[in-house]
Amino acid sequence: MEQGKTTVNKEDFELKEFSQEIIGEVMQTLKPGERLKFHYDGAKQVVQDKKILRNILLNLLSNAIRYSGEEKPIQVSIECFDNLVITVKDAGIGIPEEEQKNIFGKFFRALNVGGLHGTGLGLNIVKKYVELLGGDRSFTSKRNEGTASKVRLP
Repeated sequence: MEQGKTTVNKEDFELKEFSQEIIGEVMQTLKPGERLKFHYDGAKQVVQDKKILRNILLNLLSNAIRYSGEEKPIQVSIECFDNLVITVKDAGIGIPEEEQKNIFGKFFRALNVGGLHGTGLGLNIVKKYVELLGGDRSFTSKRNEGTASKVRLP
């Protein structure tokens, strides 16, 4: 991706079914008592790059699962109206305010992650893929309360 060799291959597919398949893949990685709630609204069909969209969703979900504790909810919302909007919200450790400016940097991991496994590449990859698709991303986070990551694609 960094060498500019990643190409976008858009195709027509059913987004809700596609999203449910990906969510099904990550269900086995949930911690005891973690609950994943899924909400979908809007158009059934979308024209987008499935491979890139899959990587975006997997990275957002794996972060939410990794940084949430047992017995915590994770909410996934996908809306497809004028734009495709994906929101993944957890009730995990959150990102300290003073470190939020670095969150999309390569290999960045907040100081409060402790011994939790991770490379610090997930959100950097999400950022690059979202930019490649002409979209934008944002997040809100509060330490010890969780993070909501949002991706908006045309």
